[in-house]
Amino acid sequence: MEFVHWLSALDDDRLDYILERASYQRQIHDGAGVLLGYAHDVDYPDHKNISWLRDHADSERGGDSFFYIDRVIIARNAQGKSLGRQLYEDVARFARKLGHNRLVCEVNTKPNNPNSHAFHLAMRFDAIGEAEYPDYKAAVRYYEKRL
Repeated sequence: MEFVHWLSALDDDRLDYILERASYQRQIHDGAGVLLGYAHDVDYPDHKNISWLRDHADSERGGDSFFYIDRVIIARNAQGKSLGRQLYEDVARFARKLGHNRLVCEVNTKPNNPNSHAFHLAMRFDAIGEAEYPDYKAAVRYYEKRL
């Protein structure tokens, strides 16, 4: 529960819903690292971040051929052990095999998640936009990485 303010809480039904749609689901080191991701064309009409990314697809950046990294969780006692890097390298290979030319994600700016911003910049992601979601009391910065 310590990361829920960045990820949003899920009940069992909502968890089933997102897992049914995720084309990438990985956990490593007995669940110490978890990543869920979706292809750009996933049937997920109520996902605000995927909708923003679709609406802001830029042909210079690769249009709508993106793979979206949604939920990333690294257990506190596993942070700093390269689990995030391992998961991102694996999802990049997976996305390339599917023909996607970029990875995209969002990181909270409200509440701010400075460690995640630093991680994405170190992984060579570029900021591509920001959005505020008052209904969620949140704001995010969107990132992408060309594959």
